[in-house]
Amino acid sequence: MLDEHTLEVVKKSAPSILVKVLGMLIALLVSIALGRLLGAEGLGIINLTTKISSILIILALLGTPQLLIKELAIAVNDKNWQEVKSLIKSGLIVNSISALLLIALIVILAPWISKYIFDNKDITIPLVVATCAVLFQVISRVYASGIIAYKKIWQSNLVNEGLSIAVVGVLLGVWYVFGFTIDVIRVAVFYFVGRVVVTTYVVIYWRTLFKNKAEFHNKSRALIKKSFPFLMVSATAIIAANIDSVMVGWLSSVKEVAYYTVASRIALLTIFFLQVTNAALSPKLATLYKAGKIKEMNKMVQRVTSGLICVAILPVIVFALFGESILGLWGAEFSSGYWLLIVLSLGQLVNIGTGSAGLLLVMTGFEKIQANISFIAIGINLLINFILIGQFGALGAAIATAIALSFENISKVIYAKKKTGVMTLPFNF
Repeated sequence: MLDEHTLEVVKKSAPSILVKVLGMLIALLVSIALGRLLGAEGLGIINLTTKISSILIILALLGTPQLLIKELAIAVNDKNWQEVKSLIKSGLIVNSISALLLIALIVILAPWISKYIFDNKDITIPLVVATCAVLFQVISRVYASGIIAYKKIWQSNLVNEGLSIAVVGVLLGVWYVFGFTIDVIRVAVFYFVGRVVVTTYVVIYWRTLFKNKAEFHNKSRALIKKSFPFLMVSATAIIAANIDSVMVGWLSSVKEVAYYTVASRIALLTIFFLQVTNAALSPKLATLYKAGKIKEMNKMVQRVTSGLICVAILPVIVFALFGESILGLWGAEFSSGYWLLIVLSLGQLVNIGTGSAGLLLVMTGFEKIQANISFIAIGINLLINFILIGQFGALGAAIATAIALSFENISKVIYAKKKTGVMTLPFNF
């Protein structure tokens, strides 16, 4: 039987899990279609430019979404509508300006980046298109912070998870049915259109939530000043998630990027339950810790981790037995990524097996420790990637990622136990 705290986490996670599952399934289907339509070379270019844009988005956001969620939640609870309007509009101003500056820089440097960093001129136009879409994604993220403050969690997840890639899927389907040419540049444009559709949706949805005509007070300076610590945390996370693919493109080839990103996408299927349950665990951990209920926290976290491990082991076994066939869905050439899939899956199993240690540190006031560990892990990842990719290609990146991920999560478990008294592993030692 689940205790009341664990049961509450499960119930709150359900709608977000459904949205995330649908988003991941759509993303997988689109990726398979692109693999077959564009081949490894074309898919590698699309995935590489997407990874670069993901890093640019976090840099342009300056850490404000996390700060906005916190401040907006308080303002909505207090019905301080002037504060709500001021925070949202100030966030839009700050992040739009930073996004435009980054876009201008990358657009100017795109030919140089394509030629001298990735040694592939075909990357130039897709990179420019993906970079221009950053502005729309930044605007969406700011409004999504407000939607979360209204406790519309799955609606916010829709912005980040499924809607954009669903639009890409629809456009691909229409283009294919009517027999139009599908190439890398057109696919990049499809992704751009998807970002615009998401931004339109989120703006309309926000206006249905917030109809107050309060006066606007510019809080841009305060946001920039307060958001820097959040930028460090979010930047380390997004860089850790994307830098390996970028380095494969730099030190190897875009084909290797395709093999690596496909294997990584499949391996990440094992951890989406951890991502969703973390969202539901966050407020519960903070509340229980403040009340000094360490035993209840320990019991809840260990039960959640035990359940996650049980769920995660099955796909790893499936990948080991049928990995080549699964990868073959993208095309015969992708089956060569079998060992990438195995190594990355084992790394993610360690991630799940250590539970919500990083989240626990953040929600109990030890976010600096969490950020420092993540920062060190990125350094380890970069170093090992640089050493191994040159010798082993994408497999070297997979090994480096698994090692860095294991170091990071085991370190967080140790420090979480030391600082809070809570063991996130499903057993005590």
